[in-house]
Amino acid sequence: MARRELLICGEALLRKKAKPVRRIGPDVLALFDDMVETMIAEQGLGLAAPQIGESVQAIVVRTDSGEEGAEPLTYRLLNPRLVEASGEQEGLEGCLSLPTLRGCVVRAARVVVTGLTPEGKDLTLEAEDLLARALQHEIDHLRGILFTDRAEENSLVWMVPDEDEPQGFRYEPTTLREAQEAFDRLRARRGRGGR
Repeated sequence: MARRELLICGEALLRKKAKPVRRIGPDVLALFDDMVETMIAEQGLGLAAPQIGESVQAIVVRTDSGEEGAEPLTYRLLNPRLVEASGEQEGLEGCLSLPTLRGCVVRAARVVVTGLTPEGKDLTLEAEDLLARALQHEIDHLRGILFTDRAEENSLVWMVPDEDEPQGFRYEPTTLREAQEAFDRLRARRGRGGR
């Protein structure tokens, strides 16, 4: 397992449609291990393979198991498909490839998703609320869609560290253009060896 570097908004691969996985081998299993390690290290709820530079249809999503003190459940899915969606939920959403940016996104409140496990078995997930949101978000990544494509533009905010705030940060309004310029600068710094 290895923690992988995340692609940042503006990278061309994040806008490409990912290819279905036709053959499951050791490389796919290793990819899932890397994705889980990266997601956990970055404190994310989900991750799609394109976010770490792999244009294949693979996602990982974790959720609370519902049992006190239990480890979160982690779902690994190949070729996931949204087959049913109902209801509506609205909430702030973020993305590991758009660090510290948040925006209000309307998504289905309940979904049914099908796909394959890393062992090649069919899997159907019925999800609500946060898990439903995370699954929709990660499946969007496989189609080259970012949450900013679905967010109300006037809802975009940065999470800015602020010790005076109870949660340790405050929200600072921004625009899509300003956010893209900030991500362009971040990518440029990384290209010079910065992070």
